[in-house]
Amino acid sequence: MTGLSFFDPPIEIAAGNPRLDLIMSRLKASGMRPYPASHPIDFTAPDPLLIDIATVTRDVLDALSRAAMVQVHRQIVLVDLTNFQVPVGSEAVLLRRDQDLGTLKSRLTALARRASRLREADIRRETASALGVRIPAADLNAVPSLLYIGAGSPLFLSLQGPLKQRGLDVTAAISRDTARQYMSERRFAAALVDLESFKGDTGPTASWIAEENGLGALPIIALTHPDLKLSDRQNTVIALATEVVDAAGRMASIVSLIETVCRRLVAFAPIMPHPALASVLTDFTTGLFSRSFLEAHVGRQMAVATQRAEPLCVVTFRLDPAQAVSLAAQRAFADIIRSQIRDADCPALMQPGVFTLSLPATPYRGGTRLAERIAGHAVNHPVLGGPGFGWRVIEKRAYHTARTLLDAGMTGPLLRPSLAA
Repeated sequence: MTGLSFFDPPIEIAAGNPRLDLIMSRLKASGMRPYPASHPIDFTAPDPLLIDIATVTRDVLDALSRAAMVQVHRQIVLVDLTNFQVPVGSEAVLLRRDQDLGTLKSRLTALARRASRLREADIRRETASALGVRIPAADLNAVPSLLYIGAGSPLFLSLQGPLKQRGLDVTAAISRDTARQYMSERRFAAALVDLESFKGDTGPTASWIAEENGLGALPIIALTHPDLKLSDRQNTVIALATEVVDAAGRMASIVSLIETVCRRLVAFAPIMPHPALASVLTDFTTGLFSRSFLEAHVGRQMAVATQRAEPLCVVTFRLDPAQAVSLAAQRAFADIIRSQIRDADCPALMQPGVFTLSLPATPYRGGTRLAERIAGHAVNHPVLGGPGFGWRVIEKRAYHTARTLLDAGMTGPLLRPSLAA
């Protein structure tokens, strides 16, 4: 193993030769770290497991069926080129073509993002309850609003009417400027991003979504197509997605899947700071979470990270004294933070001029990329007026407590934008 390949995500491969060599070669080329399966296969192991249906033994298929019956939590990926019917859990990834192996890393990232979002939603409700705040249940009769981003492909024109008939409010945006305008005027449950509209790696809208986090905290539903050869940028959009919908099969099934995904995103959305919530949860100066909420919440995030063997990162920004006393500067910085984070990220105002973000399932380098992106927007903001702030990124270690993790971000040396350039 050479270079930085050790940091690529691992995946166990159950397949017979020569298919084993082909699959491992394609996964290595896509940035994964495959290794041959052990015998017998451990269906409780933490790494994803890929099973090539056509070349594994009957014993492996029987073990897979038994694992599905007891709902093991291991992420299963099936490569099935023959439509062989094997009972598997609803979370299994099914690949019908070898060329889809190149998208697997992005798809697994999207699944991990969705699972992290659901866990964060659960523990935010627990934290709110522990602080004495009752969060009302989701309104099952609410009309989800969906923002379609694309060039209006024939598929979308076929989907638009049936989605509206099922009670979804669909708004189409054909450019990033139109999408920005709609997002400033109303709230959406999710963005349906049509990958067929972004062929190749050029185009401002695809770059805005993939590199600039243009959709901010808005969950992404990536709409893929069976015969679409994905570019690197399209794979990045899939990795950023909360859900991936394959536009294959009957139109009614695709419409039902999009409706299910959209309503699930509404029902299981993490609690976000809001003026209607109690002051113990929301800082009304900035519209972020309060310090009391984050201090009560980080311990739960750490417990989940330890249980799931996932990273947890804390990013702290400190404004210079002249900016820290300015309400306009604090609100401007909070607005920038909100525009760059996911709804599973937890931003809070710790004290005047000090902002802390806890980032579930995010390693140090992910926290650094987010900090640099926020800093890049802040240095050019007219209210903030230049690099009058610094930041620090801390990844959770075994010796951290909730208090020491937050304190490490607030008390350590800060990186200045001018030094990071």
